[in-house]
Formats: sequence, C-alpha cells, structure tokens
Amino acid sequence: MMRAWLEKNDGSHVVFEANCYLGRAQASTVHLQSPGASRRHAHIHAQQADSGIEYWIADLGSTNGTLRNGKRVTIPCRLVDGDVVTILDDSFTFHTDESSVVASAMDTEAPATVAVLASPLCWLLMLDIKAFTRLSRELPPDQLGLKVGTWLRQCRDAIEQAGGVIDKFLGDALFAYWKHGPDTVAQLAATLRQLRAMQQARDPDFRIVLHHARTTMAGGAGGANNLSGPEVIYVFRMEKVSSSLKTDTILSEAASKALGSTFASAPLGEHPLDGFAGTHPLFTLPE
Repeated sequence: MMRAWLEKNDGSHVVFEANCYLGRAQASTVHLQSPGASRRHAHIHAQQADSGIEYWIADLGSTNGTLRNGKRVTIPCRLVDGDVVTILDDSFTFHTDESSVVASAMDTEAPATVAVLASPLCWLLMLDIKAFTRLSRELPPDQLGLKVGTWLRQCRDAIEQAGGVIDKFLGDALFAYWKHGPDTVAQLAATLRQLRAMQQARDPDFRIVLHHARTTMAGGAGGANNLSGPEVIYVFRMEKVSSSLKTDTILSEAASKALGSTFASAPLGEHPLDGFAGTHPLFTLPE
C-alpha cells in the first residue's frame, strides 16, 4: 500500500493513504491554527493512474489560497515527492513512499498489483468547466483559485452528501461514481438538482456528463475503489460530443433509461464516439 505524509517545519509527520484534509475544522487531518485559514481549506486526494497511485491537491475555495512550490493552486494538480505546500504561515513538505508505486497498467508483462474486486453496475458522473483556458486568461490567479475551489467544494459536497464517491480530480474537471442500488436513483437525482441549480449561476459555466454501465472496479489508492475500463472512456468521449453540441448536460441512452421519469430527458440524436463503433443515442436534461 502506498503511503504519503506531510512533513512539518518542526520535523513531525502527518501520515495518510487516501485523503488528507487541511483546515481549521477540528476534524481536519491537518488542523491549521491561523485565523486566516478556512475551516475546509485544502484537500489532498489519492487516485489511481496508469503509472500507479498519484496524490492531487485541491484548494477548496479558501480566501487566502493554497500554494504549491510558491505558486497558487488554481485547479487540482498532482503533487510529487518534495513539493512544498504552503497555507499562510504553515508550510509542509510532501513525501511519498516510492517503493510502493504500482506497476504501469500499460505493461502487460508486469505482475498485477491492483486486484480487481468486481464489475458492478455504476453511475458515472463527469463535471467539466467550460472554456477553462479562456477563464484562466481573464482572471488573476487569486480570483481564479477562489472561483474554481468554491465550485469544486460545492460539487464534492453535492456528490458525497448523496452517497457518491469522488474517483479522480482531472484539473478543471472531476470524475465521480455511485454503485447502483435501490436508493441510488433518488440519491443521484438529489445531486443533479443541486448541480443544475449551480449551472444556472454559470459561475463557472460547466457541463454534466452521465453514464450508467458496468465497469471495472479495483482496489488501489489507500484501499479506495478506482474505476477503469471502456465505460469510463465512453464518458470522456461523451464529454467531447457535448462540447460540439453546445449542451450543458449529456446522458447516455443507458443513463436516460435508468433515470426514467425521475429526470425527464430529451434526445440529442445519434452521434459517433471516437473509439466506439457505430453511432450512439445521446440525451440531455431540458432547461
């Protein structure tokens, strides 16, 4: 199991595997003392990648920001061993146990170090900020970091409060899932209502991409479940189409059918998806 830790200025360590929360809240993994720190200030998240476990840091919309190697964190970014995380007067050096790095999934000769647990039926959700490059040019780093961090925190809260799991940070996007169960449609509907309300504010403007399929689930980062396989790729291909169709929401046919009358969807026609044969019926959630 890969391990990570933050080394404080006094030489003490805070060790974690999956998630590390930094803030003034007492429940934080790292309790910040500065009155200028936010209760939920920043989050370090372990996630699976082809090359092994990666740790990504995200600011959660704090007023005074989070620095990585002296530069403000505006979108979630990967940490590497030796990076310095600074929040006001507190500085921490990030370290990982490199001996635990998982062999690349692309190397078919490498022994499997991530055990496949199941192929459950899941709801796959991707949220993606529109035109992020333009937004990053229009806003100074402090305003950009506050906007993106606040959006990220609100999205994460909407997902996790309804039983969803954040699988990966993807820069200006995030990927989450729910294992399908008897209450999942109601839980997902609650999240969609919150996300749709956030979309109306367009601060920032973002897309919702939703799919319903069986996917590979493996034990990986910190013992967490991580998704992979063609159905995950399918979501990314849908996102590409949503951009060209200029729609705020895009659903697969399977997601549209599984939602049923809980969230009425409208057809967008059939479209080719790169890497997948034929054309694919896609749907949207009407305004």
